[in-house]
Amino acid sequence: MPKPEVLPPEPQDGGAPRIGYFPDQIVARIAEIQRLKKDGWSMARIAEHFGARGATAPTPAAEAAAPAPAAPRMEAAREPASRVPAGPTAQPPAAPADARARRLPVLADVAVLVAGLQHSTSIWSELPPEEYFELINDIWSVADPIFRRHSGTHGKHPADGMVCYFFPLPAGSYLWNALAAAHEMRDAMRRISKDWQLRKGWSTELYMNIGIDEGQEWLGSFKSDSNVDFTALANTINQAARISDFSRSGSIWATKNLLGKLSADERMRIRYGVRRKGADGQHVFVPHVFSSVRRRSTHAGGGEPHKDVVLLPVAEIVSISPTPSP
Repeated sequence: MPKPEVLPPEPQDGGAPRIGYFPDQIVARIAEIQRLKKDGWSMARIAEHFGARGATAPTPAAEAAAPAPAAPRMEAAREPASRVPAGPTAQPPAAPADARARRLPVLADVAVLVAGLQHSTSIWSELPPEEYFELINDIWSVADPIFRRHSGTHGKHPADGMVCYFFPLPAGSYLWNALAAAHEMRDAMRRISKDWQLRKGWSTELYMNIGIDEGQEWLGSFKSDSNVDFTALANTINQAARISDFSRSGSIWATKNLLGKLSADERMRIRYGVRRKGADGQHVFVPHVFSSVRRRSTHAGGGEPHKDVVLLPVAEIVSISPTPSP
């Protein structure tokens, strides 16, 4: 059997981390093997049947169900037929026509998390190239299990940032998963920062600044001969990226739209709001309120934000509790 073409899951695939696509004739061959085993054939006889011309002839039913001669592998790979979740919980292959339809772009609910390394250009200039790439790999090695644990799917992102998509699941909240992953990522970055401070003897703080939004987006993949990139083509990812741009010091910012769609219990478990300057000139955190991206961007020293998001209401996620806050 050739190796399956492994791609990211689509929203309807549940929590499977990867999906394997097999050509049509391989799926037919597997189905035939299963049928012959059910009819009492031994694996040795099945192997002889498929591997030797002079093998014992199959039953008439087997002849009727036998697959047509396999096309060359390169041709078959152009039209993968079946999607099989990787790992011990794999399910039987889906029908080929259904699988091909699910490869097409789909409109789905999604929460998008975008994270960017603060002052990445400055850090690049301070570190030898091999150490900079080691740092980025350290961040990815920590982020990947966090995203997987919260049922996230990696997306394409330029340079040293990261994008993760969270889709509705049969159990749990995909919106909550995005927030919980961001919160865990922030804690992990604090540990990475301390490790590199000890290693380098520097005072540089390492931050991944995070923006989160939700919406309905067209999801699909761009495929070359050697790679597949999963992506969303619409506004949610752009807004999450703009929010990440003005975020500072590892803060997490989410849209009012996303927070408004959480359940009442989930909102009680989140401390969110904005920091505003009081009469004495000190910044005070005001809970359960929102502010525009324009106002927050100016406050953070990021300049005028992109015109598409200047009026977008957002709030900072300060903490998340496993139980409702009093």
